[in-house]
Amino acid sequence: MDILEKKGVTVEKILRLLPQTQCGHCGFDNCRMYAEAIATANADINRCATGGQTGIHMLAELLNVCEPVLDASCGVEKPYAIAEIDESRCTGCTLCLQTCPVDAIVGTGKMMHTVISSCCTGCERCLERCPMNCIEMKPVSGEKTGWDAWSFRQAQQARERYERRSFRLQQEKENESVRPSALTDKSRKSDTLRKIMERAKARSKTPGTMA
Repeated sequence: MDILEKKGVTVEKILRLLPQTQCGHCGFDNCRMYAEAIATANADINRCATGGQTGIHMLAELLNVCEPVLDASCGVEKPYAIAEIDESRCTGCTLCLQTCPVDAIVGTGKMMHTVISSCCTGCERCLERCPMNCIEMKPVSGEKTGWDAWSFRQAQQARERYERRSFRLQQEKENESVRPSALTDKSRKSDTLRKIMERAKARSKTPGTMA
């Protein structure tokens, strides 16, 4: 058992103090991975710029350690902002849609996409993927930053959306692994077409049957 777990500090308790934006700025792919790294003493508690200094303070209290300042290499504490797509420039490439960790972007291939503002966590992952540079971040919290600009309710909702998306992607991956190969599908279609042609020829040779 890990030392922190002996003190009653579980990964789940740490995870609850992270904003669940899944931005990756901390150096880990998602908030759970960062929480696990903190729990195993493989990461410092000052790497979440989204939670800011308030978040660091809460983690320090939980772990009963001195409160460090935010690691500047992970970004700066700033107001909460949501992504906004310039739909007139959007080509519908779906790259932003594929990379959004909480499914806050909707659209289909070659059709313009749009952001569900109430679901956007401001993670900025879509900015890096957009080849048209048609996405901008729009501040919506005024001068409030960190946890002052982001609530525990929003964090919980973001976590639920992220987990639902992760589950869906896993299901799609599993379904894809058992799906017949394209070659098999093509062979089946060819075989079906061949049988249809054979039946059609047989009917045409039967007396009294119209070709």
